[in-house]
Amino acid sequence: REVRPLGRYSTCRCRSRKLGGATVLTVAIFGLSSICVPHRWSSAFTDVKACQREPEVALTVAFVGNSFTYYNDLPHLVQGLLAGSLTGNATSVKVGACLHGGQSLESVWAKGARLKDEVHIGGHDMFPTVRALLSDACGWDVVVLQDYSSGPALQHSRAEGLKVLSKYYEPLLLQNSGSGRTPLVVLYQTWGYRKPNKKNLAILEFDNMTLKLEEGYRTYADQLRSASLEVAVAPAGQAFKRVHDASPDLWWNLYQSDDKHPTAVGSYLNGAHIATAIVDHPRFRGLFGAGLKLQMHWPSEVKPYDDAPPPSDKDLQRVLALAGPGGGPISA
Repeated sequence: REVRPLGRYSTCRCRSRKLGGATVLTVAIFGLSSICVPHRWSSAFTDVKACQREPEVALTVAFVGNSFTYYNDLPHLVQGLLAGSLTGNATSVKVGACLHGGQSLESVWAKGARLKDEVHIGGHDMFPTVRALLSDACGWDVVVLQDYSSGPALQHSRAEGLKVLSKYYEPLLLQNSGSGRTPLVVLYQTWGYRKPNKKNLAILEFDNMTLKLEEGYRTYADQLRSASLEVAVAPAGQAFKRVHDASPDLWWNLYQSDDKHPTAVGSYLNGAHIATAIVDHPRFRGLFGAGLKLQMHWPSEVKPYDDAPPPSDKDLQRVLALAGPGGGPISA
């Protein structure tokens, strides 16, 4: 059958599968019973029976979410933060994602990734569906989940989120054991809008929305833990609140002009908290001898959204000093 690649990938995985057409020719040429297909094709195959993890890969991280995750290429930003903190012989971190702008955990499950959104994460590492991503042969050490920006703050959509986690995500997470263990689930707790949404003024004012999101993601965490999954919360919303209270001018600059999405400064703050949630987890501490090593400059290989200029080192230093990991108590 025809295989339609979703993007370009730099790694390769071996898969045991009887195929026809051109792929059989590949098997004949290499003379292997387990073929190696480009990673860009791998997500098309969901009945994978074999995995060969590259020896240089220390950690694998999957992302499911929407534009709050793909703005400023958060997956590869986190990848760089983690890789720069590794110790030992394994020196790289592999990432994958299923992202679709404007979607919730429920609708990204139903619709899958949006092809044109892959450009926002460097044009690679996007899987077509959540099922394809979470069914990857090698499994994932970490899965980062992000719901619709206001979803966990509102009772009706929070209830729907809990149902979707139970019906669709938990079964796949529990069987996602290519590495021998179920993944650590990191919940990417988002923040209130800079300006209230006119349809929900009482809920969607910044302080209250941020508080309601914290409550919602805590509820998600409780349910996932009750399903025997390990969970950490990356408290990005609470970090935005700390900046809001300490430096209103810097807080204003955490947002794009739409008053919702993060600028590169905001994404760097978020990435630092996601990476810290991973590095500080007991399962992975042995990979990071000195903890997370934050570089006070924007990585050149990661492109800010819409070709915006990278943030200044000074702004990164300011935001991390106010609300970065280790900058004071944040409940999660």
